[in-house]
Amino acid sequence: MARYEFQAVRLSTGSMDNDGRLVFIDGELAAVLVLLADDVHGSSRGLWSVEVDFRCALASSPFFSSLYDAAAWLQERNSEYVLK
Repeated sequence: MARYEFQAVRLSTGSMDNDGRLVFIDGELAAVLVLLADDVHGSSRGLWSVEVDFRCALASSPFFSSLYDAAAWLQERNSEYVLK
């Protein structure tokens, strides 16, 4: 089973969306998440968004209510990625 680690990081986004997490999977940087804090996000404010997934391109970024949910999604994507 893959090991997930989150490292807190401040992101320079030019907005209030600056609370980020680097996501490491088995010690390798796999993604960057950002907590949506700016009012422009409306009902998505307070959710986590995948800003970068280094393993594949995303058509659109999903939103998560917790880091646990983001990790579950990344774990599912990781298993798909490993199988390809």
